[in-house]
Amino acid sequence: MHFALRGYLFITLIALLGIAGTWSDEPVFAGAWLLPAFLLLAGLAIEAWYARGTRIDMRMWLESRLRLGRPAHAAFSFLHNRGRDIELQYARVLPAALARMPGGSDEVSSDGAPSDGAPSDGAPSDGEVTRVTIPPAEELRDRCDLVPLRLGAGRFSAVPARLLGRFSLAWWSRPLGGDAPFSVAPDSLPRGVRAVPGETAGETPRRLPGAGVELLQLREYTSGDALSRIDWKATARRGTLISREYSEAQHLEILILIDAGRASRVRAGALDRLGLYANVAARLAQYAVSAEDRVGLLVYADRVLAACLPDRGVRAATRLHRTLESLVTDRGESDPLVAAMQVRRMLRHRGLIVWLTDLAEPARNDRLMHALKALVPRHQPIVGAPHAAEISQLAQAEARDWRDPAVALAAREHRDRAQLQVATLRREGVVVLDEADDKLDRAVLDAYLQLRQRKRV
Repeated sequence: MHFALRGYLFITLIALLGIAGTWSDEPVFAGAWLLPAFLLLAGLAIEAWYARGTRIDMRMWLESRLRLGRPAHAAFSFLHNRGRDIELQYARVLPAALARMPGGSDEVSSDGAPSDGAPSDGAPSDGEVTRVTIPPAEELRDRCDLVPLRLGAGRFSAVPARLLGRFSLAWWSRPLGGDAPFSVAPDSLPRGVRAVPGETAGETPRRLPGAGVELLQLREYTSGDALSRIDWKATARRGTLISREYSEAQHLEILILIDAGRASRVRAGALDRLGLYANVAARLAQYAVSAEDRVGLLVYADRVLAACLPDRGVRAATRLHRTLESLVTDRGESDPLVAAMQVRRMLRHRGLIVWLTDLAEPARNDRLMHALKALVPRHQPIVGAPHAAEISQLAQAEARDWRDPAVALAAREHRDRAQLQVATLRREGVVVLDEADDKLDRAVLDAYLQLRQRKRV
């Protein structure tokens, strides 16, 4: 319990009347302080009884399933059993897996849905106390736009809150809500959006005379067509020679390798590297499944953490997503040779290996090179090595403070070391995608598409 402004006014009045009764010879002031003291104590007793009978239900309202790194509309929802407006203060406490989106709108709606207002620069931040007025017999939703930062399941903890008493004398503390589950999944492609503009899902046919086993179309006979290509039934119906044209379909085996060692804790924008790898893997798998390719997953650190054999269709995508949802960073040092040996056991035929890792440490890159040599030329590897765009900005930033030259030199050294490792791998014939964090997704999809069109796998 904490006194409100009106309670402090009563306390001040009691103190003043007590001082007046002590220093004054007038008998009327001797016991004058007893009346406000009695009113205050009686009011607090009634407020305590009233607050004990006030039931406030709070839950976290989420607009949709949470996707890693994708902003989501959410709201703190309140409902009470009293027939009047009540005042409530609560702290916006969020789990570590969630963060409030910077610049997001925070508006209160009592019509059953969050309002769509303009962003508020003075919106409360995480943990800041917010005051709301809850109407009677009506749900109030205090909007809060969130960004999921970690994969997997989590729970909303109880929110510290306090209720303003019936006579506004004191705030009565109580925890609200708590133990509400949520789950963060990898961010996939939005519905109806193509992974690569201009490409249709499953577009793999290539016209070859007489090749393939899948019928592409019927067309009029042209000079030089083999007699085996003539469709005699269609010829009889049309009264002219009709030839069959077949398509050659290429179905790849793709294995996505994710480095979940200690280096995957490095920040990549709002997420860490592990979250970035999970989003890239989920989107690539979604596109590969739509193209009828077989896709699998291997997560490793100093040992194999998770593995999904290559498969096609919805079953493969579902299994891969479930595995990605449970990913956590391992504290061990990554060992690429362990991953390479597991790849050789998982892929019996030539396949495309998309290796998502960090190339900032030369010692680990030597082992990565040995691992890649163990896979080439049987398989076609692609190494996706993101780098932080902030490093390049710091290396080129203008010095405005005495520490800026040292920061720029450190950033340049880090950038040059990473570029040297990339150049070393490329000289060995390895396809390396050295892209910024926010561009790695597009680079991986483009490389996959180009290799597929050129039939390099």
